[in-house]
Amino acid sequence: MDGGFFRWLGRAPVTERLRAVHLREDLVEASGRAAFGRDCDAELAVAAALLTDDEVVEQVIEGRRGRVSGLLVLTDRRLLLVAERAAPGSELAVGRDRVLGASAQVRRGLGALTLTTSSGQIVVDQILGTQADTFAANVMRPPATGPAPADPLAELARLRKLHRAGRIGDDEFDSRKRRLVEEI
Repeated sequence: MDGGFFRWLGRAPVTERLRAVHLREDLVEASGRAAFGRDCDAELAVAAALLTDDEVVEQVIEGRRGRVSGLLVLTDRRLLLVAERAAPGSELAVGRDRVLGASAQVRRGLGALTLTTSSGQIVVDQILGTQADTFAANVMRPPATGPAPADPLAELARLRKLHRAGRIGDDEFDSRKRRLVEEI
């Protein structure tokens, strides 16, 4: 949710700040779509360090678990909860395959997210706007990556996502895109 408001305050948007420190592009883009109530750059850097090369970040939200604020990061494989000023190694990671259900409530502009996992419930509240609703929906749908779709347009969308995430280079992207365009 970068834009003119940050420039009016004299602060660079989150996407510019994250690109300046060379964080992965998929994390930068997901952060640009999020609404943050405070500076989360340090937690975003920790999250970037926890991601594997073959993961793709789908969504990032800021919230509070218990009395500790942090970030909830949804990838195509798992959920990561990175707490503010937490000791290294104290992050929570849950595989998407272990999430059995997700629900969200919004009251007075703040959302709460309840994730039911095979190990119990994870409740994250103090989420700005309707981000809890979209996160609950996104976590329950199949991950965006997986077996290559038969539809060339769907494959092209997946290819763009991989390129933006930095998982494939420009040359490979261009050659694979050319082949797909010929199929259309």
